[in-house]
Amino acid sequence: MTADPVPATQANGSQVEHAIDCQSLTYSWVVGTDPVLIDVDLQLVKGDRCLLLGANGAGKSTLLRILAGKKLTQTRCCKILGQDVFMKPPGGVVYLGTEWSTNPVVRSDIVVSHFLDSVGGYRHKERRDRLLQILDVDLDWRMHQISDGERRRVQLCMGLMGDWDVLLLDEVTVDLDVLVRADLIEFLVSESETRGATIVYATHIFDGLKNFPTKICHMQVGSTPRGMVPWPPADVPSDKLDLFTLALGWLREDKVLRKDKEESKGRIRGPKTDTKDRVTFYQKYDYAH
Repeated sequence: MTADPVPATQANGSQVEHAIDCQSLTYSWVVGTDPVLIDVDLQLVKGDRCLLLGANGAGKSTLLRILAGKKLTQTRCCKILGQDVFMKPPGGVVYLGTEWSTNPVVRSDIVVSHFLDSVGGYRHKERRDRLLQILDVDLDWRMHQISDGERRRVQLCMGLMGDWDVLLLDEVTVDLDVLVRADLIEFLVSESETRGATIVYATHIFDGLKNFPTKICHMQVGSTPRGMVPWPPADVPSDKLDLFTLALGWLREDKVLRKDKEESKGRIRGPKTDTKDRVTFYQKYDYAH
């Protein structure tokens, strides 16, 4: 069993209180198979806002689900608010992922007001009502009749209306329109600055995020080679900050690395013309033959 990680220290010798402390995390879907996460490090203090960047399949969702206590790991190397995320999960942690909207329950014929009350909305009236305004949610909507974007707004209202301390977001803003997304980002920044809440946000959409993160974590083929990258960088003028260009450069690098890694194992991405199914795939609807 891996020993508990040693707490980091500040320059004055005092210990840093990590809201999220994940060190050297390695994880495989099945024991004995190649790991999908390799020596991942993610350490954030209270009030940090971390943007989790990486290509599809880099391990972002797996990491977030582990931090949320939804997957058991073989080592105790992930802690939130000082507690093991699976063996002793802390309170105050909210995970919002994309799978929620496909749940048949949230697509049933239920009025939004009743739905929010059923999950305790009446206990958080002030925050609930503020989020209803930010997310532009109509209490008279019926869950089975609204769009995916509107259903996503209800999910965010439901998840954020409590006094959470750590928020794990996995691509949940992809369905939102630009205005609602901008207002939500402003709300999240305020939560971190006024309450010391910690946020990890995985996304592929970088518009309007220049002032959101305090840290950036690059996930590259299951690992975190750059560690925690401070944002904004001290040596870059504010008018030159460009998250999209930074992410694009990293993703191009990831593509080359992934290709080399897969070829070393005899795997080739893309169309294959020399396989036994070649004729079926390429000529099935080719009427010239």
